[in-house]
Amino acid sequence: MKNEVKSNGGPIQSQSPEELLGLNTGLIGEGPEFAEGVNDAPDEASRRDFMKLMSASAALAGVGITGCRRPEEQIHAFGKQPEGYVHGLPQYFATAMPTRTGAIPLVVKPSDGRPTKIEGNAEHPDSSGATDIFAQASVLGLYDPDRSRRFTKGTSNAKREEVLDLLGEIGKKHLADGGAGLAFLAEKDTSPSRARLIKKIRSNGKFPKAIWAEYEPVDSDVARRAASIVAGPGKSVTPRYNLDAAKRIVSLDCDFLGAEEETVRHTRDFAKGRRLSNPDKSKKHKLMNRLYVVEALMSQTGANADHRERLAPSQIVRAAARLGQEVLTQVGHKDQNLLKQLARLSDGFTGRSQWITECARDLVAYPGESVVLAGERQPEAVHLIGHVINHVLGGYGKTVEFRNAADSYAKSIQDLAAALNGGKVESLIILGGNPAYNAPADLNWSETQQKAKTVVRAGVAEDETFQISNYNIPLAHYLESWGDALSHDGTMVPVQPLIAPLHGGVTVLEVLARVLGEANVSAHDIVQETFTSEVKGDALGNKWKKFLHDGFLAGSADRGVPVNFKSTGVIEALAKEIPNASGDSKSLEVVFHRDYSVDDGRYGNNGWLQESPDPITKMTWDNAVLISRKTAEANGLRNREKVAVTVEGRELNAAVWVQPGFADGVLGIALGYGRSKGGRIANFDGKPVGFNGYAIRSSSGMNVASGAKIKGSGKDHDFALTQEHWAMHGRPIVREANLEQYLKMPDFAKHMDLEAHAPNNGPIYQRPYEDKSLGNELKSD
Repeated sequence: MKNEVKSNGGPIQSQSPEELLGLNTGLIGEGPEFAEGVNDAPDEASRRDFMKLMSASAALAGVGITGCRRPEEQIHAFGKQPEGYVHGLPQYFATAMPTRTGAIPLVVKPSDGRPTKIEGNAEHPDSSGATDIFAQASVLGLYDPDRSRRFTKGTSNAKREEVLDLLGEIGKKHLADGGAGLAFLAEKDTSPSRARLIKKIRSNGKFPKAIWAEYEPVDSDVARRAASIVAGPGKSVTPRYNLDAAKRIVSLDCDFLGAEEETVRHTRDFAKGRRLSNPDKSKKHKLMNRLYVVEALMSQTGANADHRERLAPSQIVRAAARLGQEVLTQVGHKDQNLLKQLARLSDGFTGRSQWITECARDLVAYPGESVVLAGERQPEAVHLIGHVINHVLGGYGKTVEFRNAADSYAKSIQDLAAALNGGKVESLIILGGNPAYNAPADLNWSETQQKAKTVVRAGVAEDETFQISNYNIPLAHYLESWGDALSHDGTMVPVQPLIAPLHGGVTVLEVLARVLGEANVSAHDIVQETFTSEVKGDALGNKWKKFLHDGFLAGSADRGVPVNFKSTGVIEALAKEIPNASGDSKSLEVVFHRDYSVDDGRYGNNGWLQESPDPITKMTWDNAVLISRKTAEANGLRNREKVAVTVEGRELNAAVWVQPGFADGVLGIALGYGRSKGGRIANFDGKPVGFNGYAIRSSSGMNVASGAKIKGSGKDHDFALTQEHWAMHGRPIVREANLEQYLKMPDFAKHMDLEAHAPNNGPIYQRPYEDKSLGNELKSD
């Protein structure tokens, strides 16, 4: 296998894209490309300017002008041509892209040594060759001209050896006191090698008194916590939903088709239940799954729902409790203590009771083939109620399985902030992430971090946290790193480089090894050592080669664990839940959500993702305060108006976008925009793209904040929207029919006036097709 490609290029001087490529604006097409009113990019920067910038970025990536140089660590000399290598012909190598909760197995195509295209690993037993938008875009991150490419002391250049040696000195300094005064702040990760090194740090390791903290702006650990309560004391498990085995699916604010974990697998499995090829008319009611969604936002999952109920976040726990009541009553469940807690939590429900009743009846009609999922923004109580329903309907072992999960030993960022403010941290090592940008606003992280005497930060960019750290280390991109991870089913996968580090970056494994004073600080050797502990026999011979070749360790997936439902723990946990009061048009609830394009902001400097429209709003290069029409009118706001949103005394200046299907009394704010030091894409034309939702997000309202106020300014903001570029000239945008109509006329879409300038209003195609008994009439804002 070719692990490295040598390049004779050297570092380049700082130049503008125009200077690098000799671009002349007159060479780019004359006249507007799009319809009047949509030709301008955000902040009045022209689309032409953007295209110049992106052309330069593409050239930097493809031509190799990003500072490729002779690698300092030789893995495999290219003086001897690798077997089977032909200049100009691409090769393919297996690797994996690490994520918060599980890596995505990949096959990457390099062209003459430079990775150029990413696809899923079809041989992996769980992924089936699927990827998501972030994996596809990640190759651009490798060639990002704004990547961190230097070791610094403060903001001045420092020698690589000086900064790396400092890590060892920090370790020696804190070895005598067991790590008192030493703290780590890291992103979540599933790497077995990282977990092995962490064990050497904490508990009975070298630094048992050190603080190990982890922080993710968007955290899905609530699913593990709730499942562990169900499993009983001493167990740590996480649920795994098999949507391909479900005929009836209920989503309680769970965007499993869009922005939640395992979206790739859930989308694939959900689609299996929607196929209608060669339908058996005698079993027409079992042909296709049915999806019920309860949510505040308008999500991708909600857009695919057969029946949808829009409710404020404070009402979702009440809706879940009412659904649990109905299901338990209809199946004759006799646990009065459990029913009592569900009745308490459902008090004050303002949604449609008939909708809940019919939904419960449909679930009960499909025992063992129904499933309820709760979203990452929901409290433990909603997840627990989902487990109650899944249990009584016989879903355990069928539509729901449980897998072992590492117990969460990490401290929170709030715990770390308290230690910093208390003067208990002398040395702080930050491994990835950007807390100066995305930490809860009440922590005032920019000041809190500086209370440590020495801060060493390993990061991917010279961002907000870079500016306030004493020392900075460039982190290597996963396509130029040695590492390992676990995919979502627990299978061990390799993270292997396709190119030497372009800017001398190091990995988290190497940083930890140096702090620990390990004799071997090579990430490659650390991963090999971990692999040896996982397998038997000739670990570094054929098994190692097969591991790298296949891109996974066969047979290493978690086999799952049986869970016996423990109602005692569930009842105790439900008794602690106190639902928030519902918002109204003057006192609003704010939902902070992950963005479909830039995630929590980590992809904000990726131009391809910024150009990708939001699947619901069709918005690019921006975020907005999403609001329903009724709430906008009640607050005297018009679409696109600039507003001030106030939460707990903190103010955010933004602009509103009226979103159909949105719950009343709710504001939706996408995270990940409004960067002050995000790079030339995230700060296009020197100005932040979008607004920073983290500015009003506190520890007490990480997912939902109540008591918000909104005030208009009378001024307008222009959004870039792809949905308004062209018109349909009266033709129907969506052609739909219910299952019964489809069975009568499978080619119905071909007869719906595809070429007419006015839609046919014939009776068979009139809307809505909804089943009135389910109370799911299309409600307009």
